[in-house]
Amino acid sequence: MKDRIYVNELPQHVGQKVTVAGWLHNLRDHKNFGFAMLRDKTGIEQVVLNAEQLEQLRALQLESVLKFTGTVVERKAKDPSVKAVEIQAETMEVLSPVTTVAPVEISKTDLDLNLDTLIDNRVVTLRHPKQRAIFRIQAALVHGYRSYMSKQGFTEIFFPILAGAASEGGSEFFKVDYYGREATLSQSAQLYKQITMGVYEGVYGLSYSFRAEKFGTSRHLTEFNQFEFEVGFVDGMDEVMDHAEAAIREMLTTVEKTCELELKLLSVTLPPVGKRFPRVTLKEALEAYKVEGGVDETHEPDLSPAAERWLSTTWGPKHHDCGFVFVTDYPATKRPFYVKLDPADPSNTLSFDLVGFGSEIISGGLRVNKYEEQIERLKAKGLNPDQFEDYLMMHKFGIPPEGGFGMGLQRLTQNVLGLANIKEATIFPRDVQRLRP
Repeated sequence: MKDRIYVNELPQHVGQKVTVAGWLHNLRDHKNFGFAMLRDKTGIEQVVLNAEQLEQLRALQLESVLKFTGTVVERKAKDPSVKAVEIQAETMEVLSPVTTVAPVEISKTDLDLNLDTLIDNRVVTLRHPKQRAIFRIQAALVHGYRSYMSKQGFTEIFFPILAGAASEGGSEFFKVDYYGREATLSQSAQLYKQITMGVYEGVYGLSYSFRAEKFGTSRHLTEFNQFEFEVGFVDGMDEVMDHAEAAIREMLTTVEKTCELELKLLSVTLPPVGKRFPRVTLKEALEAYKVEGGVDETHEPDLSPAAERWLSTTWGPKHHDCGFVFVTDYPATKRPFYVKLDPADPSNTLSFDLVGFGSEIISGGLRVNKYEEQIERLKAKGLNPDQFEDYLMMHKFGIPPEGGFGMGLQRLTQNVLGLANIKEATIFPRDVQRLRP
């Protein structure tokens, strides 16, 4: 509609005749007149109805699609600092009548629903302002990531989801009948982004990943998205962490600038970012957790969820005014075959995690870039090099010293917003039980 004005633009049109369109979010009936609460993608505003218009809407249900033409006038607001307006309707057109009662009442301030009901009725529940806010913020995270990577001169890559073998080994992959041959749904874009190191030297993308998870817990999805990054000719792991930190900073800045209303609606306060994200080894992190946190996990080969939470919500803010902490130097037993071993200690890897929002959000490090070394790493992990022919080809024909990282989009969204279940941060989630809507 060329002449349509959005709800958030109405305060700039006081005294003017405008056309608005959207969904009937709520109807307030005062017998001889009423108010239609009209919702569009930018917000909700009230339209003053005459008796004839009110009578017409009484025959319809909420979520009917309406178009109004009328004059924008100021009205009293609870907050005097806010310029409140409404539309005095002159004409009304029903663009799409709804005559069936919605399965859930989305005109409430909060949706008091269990998770299955929320997702089963996604067609309607996504329209709730707080549900819509989740995925507006998610989109802003993606925009901020792409903005940072593009400004560095890196090239965006679009990765395939069908593969000829499990990209990271293991059994948690989906098999697909591909013209009589066995294929899998991709677990990771690792192979493809590393191949491009022989072309672009720096790439990024948003991949689809599939894992045949056997559990439907609050942490598990069978289909999810990953922020991918890979860069060549690196001098060391710090260079990769520098890019991870800068990307996170721009992503959060983008959310702050473009989603102020959504953050307020969801009561979200972003963590402090300090001057620089601190960087500690796994050994140092576990020692700090023992001395300051009072929990001895120094014998463990990884951070527990409790340790991640303490490190990013207590230790980081206290010592560095920062809710993000890089943890480096994980043992080889805990990292995939493509992660480079520490030349000074082959039981250690040149790898890192970034913990923030109380959880691990990024995993990355330097990669093996030499053919014979990669063969040995595959064998050490119990994998057959013959099944990684394409992956090994790039090592034969030269890739530079390089590194990268991956970051789950849905997990990041869940952590940023403090959601209890990762499925709440997934617009159409898939898990071991769910394949709809």
